[in-house]
Amino acid sequence: MKKGPAKSNPEIENGGDSKTRSGGKGAISWLPERTVYLATGDLMASLSYSFRIGRSTTSTIIRETCEAISSSLQPIVLAKPDRNIWLDIAEGYHEQWQFPNCLGAIDGKHVLMRAPPKSGSRFHNYKGTFSIILLACVDANYKFVLVDIGAEGHNSDGGVFKNSIFGQSLEKGTLNLPSPVEIPGTPKTFPFLFIGDEAFPLKSNLMRPYPGVALSKDKAIFNYRLSRARRCVENAFGIMASRFRIFRKPLVSSLETSSFTVAAAVCLHNFIKSAEEEVPSCERRYCPLDFADNMSPDKYINDGRWRTEEALAINRLSRTGYNMYSRQAEETRRTLQNYFCHEGATAWQDAHIAKNGKK
Repeated sequence: MKKGPAKSNPEIENGGDSKTRSGGKGAISWLPERTVYLATGDLMASLSYSFRIGRSTTSTIIRETCEAISSSLQPIVLAKPDRNIWLDIAEGYHEQWQFPNCLGAIDGKHVLMRAPPKSGSRFHNYKGTFSIILLACVDANYKFVLVDIGAEGHNSDGGVFKNSIFGQSLEKGTLNLPSPVEIPGTPKTFPFLFIGDEAFPLKSNLMRPYPGVALSKDKAIFNYRLSRARRCVENAFGIMASRFRIFRKPLVSSLETSSFTVAAAVCLHNFIKSAEEEVPSCERRYCPLDFADNMSPDKYINDGRWRTEEALAINRLSRTGYNMYSRQAEETRRTLQNYFCHEGATAWQDAHIAKNGKK
């Protein structure tokens, strides 16, 4: 996870109780304000008034706590994947989303914030607001696998991806990905890959949809299967932004604190999602079955309740697109397209395509 420098906090690591700081009329508990900030999104001035502490103290508490949460939870819930973890992710995408050899869906979001001092237009995005960018790779269960936090808001998805540690590692082949294997049900050897939208480049290990509207049936099927699996990254962003109300309005904090705030929310999202996987679905509070996109027995997808939430201060990036790609990348996409139309064909995909006018 790329973000600002972080320090370890033994109190978080050891599951200790609230931390205190002396000053004023006595010891001040850190626990209420640090949780209220992420959960409700209250302004620091409001928290300062509510807990009767100075604004600078409130700001310091929030920054140090978010820093501690992210640095302590990251090794547990956002560790760098090894080959076995990549294989588990691919199995999840194949079983749950019927997309073979997929190692994750990637996307990026603008996290709106107050303009950093003396930053000029660096954080000024295409919508006229200021933001940092959260780039993420997500697994089949709506949990973050890799994230890059803090890129300047003027960048597009593709630009952020190209300059991120994730993008550079993928380009250099240093992500420790599994070797190509046969696609289930066929003798064809196929690489493991990631999926993105039209803002990302087409590579042999990164699939994007075919451009255009008047597509052939086979290309429309490919685009549908890819967009269907891409819902995972949409859901991860949507669930986190809905549950952590800090994302309901622009962040009013320093650039460093904003980055640590996003990192803490990402880690807590993964932590809670993992914990809820161990309890019956009827007892889940953070992400009940109907809150996220969910599948009916016949594989049709129902939109999750998070999609009806009010406008959030976390927006999609600009779509600049890519037109250049290698012959090998196009051949990989064509092979996957043929698989979806033959060995991996399903009745529900044909029904969807027919409903949208393709025969």
